[in-house]
Amino acid sequence: MIDTVARTSIMGRAIASGAVALDVINIRDFSIHGTKRVDDYPYGGGAGMVMEPEPIFQAVMKAKEAAGSSAKVIYLTPAAKVLDQLKAEELAKEQDLILLCGHYEGIDERVLEEVVDENISIGDYVLTGGELGACVLMDAVSRFVPGVLHNDESSLVESHQDNLLEYPQFTRPEVWHEKAVPKVLLSGDHQKILEWRHAQSVERTKERRPDLFERSYKVTLLYFGSGAASEFAEKLSVSVSRYPVLLDYRRAKLVKQKRSFGASDLVIVITDTPEETSQRMERISADRSPLIYICPEEEPQQIRAFFEEHGFCQKQSFRLVPEPDASHTEELAFRIRKLAGEFLKK
Repeated sequence: MIDTVARTSIMGRAIASGAVALDVINIRDFSIHGTKRVDDYPYGGGAGMVMEPEPIFQAVMKAKEAAGSSAKVIYLTPAAKVLDQLKAEELAKEQDLILLCGHYEGIDERVLEEVVDENISIGDYVLTGGELGACVLMDAVSRFVPGVLHNDESSLVESHQDNLLEYPQFTRPEVWHEKAVPKVLLSGDHQKILEWRHAQSVERTKERRPDLFERSYKVTLLYFGSGAASEFAEKLSVSVSRYPVLLDYRRAKLVKQKRSFGASDLVIVITDTPEETSQRMERISADRSPLIYICPEEEPQQIRAFFEEHGFCQKQSFRLVPEPDASHTEELAFRIRKLAGEFLKK
């Protein structure tokens, strides 16, 4: 089943090109019975059968022999945290993954404790086996692997970033069944289009996924210092959020304005002149807003105290490295998005 599904469409092209490698191992090949049976009745009684530990153990060892002993073993089971976009992106950073698919009523707990590194569910429902769950995870993870998608940005800027659903999409014809494409999308005004898309994402999330909306957040990047700091802020903003707000606090006009942030605001301060922080941000206040501070050195204690006095819920600081490359920027953006999910739980 896995081989058939995986070798079609985008995944199939990725495997054919070598961007992704796939090896399917049949657990029945490691049966200790002549009939190739790999299950038995559960101790304590109950309906259904349970997969035996030894065939599972041998199959995983065979997979590790091919992939390497450091390969991460994931068990697909409904009794686990549900897969989300951040987890898929995180798993894509692994060199090798071994996906263990259960069947029947499950797998003997002893072998799971011995070989499994992480349990993942694809949803709060039960399937007849873990194969379809493995295919879902493979597809979600592979989209973050370089070379799988034609457009490198399409795996980053999409639905569920910022914990908001994607806005409505339209294509030709301009009018279909007497329904016209929204005029703003034909205006050519990129700022208005961005604002419309953000508003649509917010409304759609409120309507369809109020639980997700409760964990949504707005990202504001505030920067000052040299041109290098502003350049880095612009590059980072693209990967951190679909709807980032960039504020250039080198401008005296912005420095003089009062600005306040709430609990759903993630504020990122980027500077290579940290001694100017209190001067530039004097008129800014917050109501327990999480803050990420990026500067060339370790954050001075007086700056941390300044943020706390102004109502920020200080969470994390990162070092601004000289001339950061694209991979460093993407890695930092991922860490920030992951932190945002933890900071802004309500």
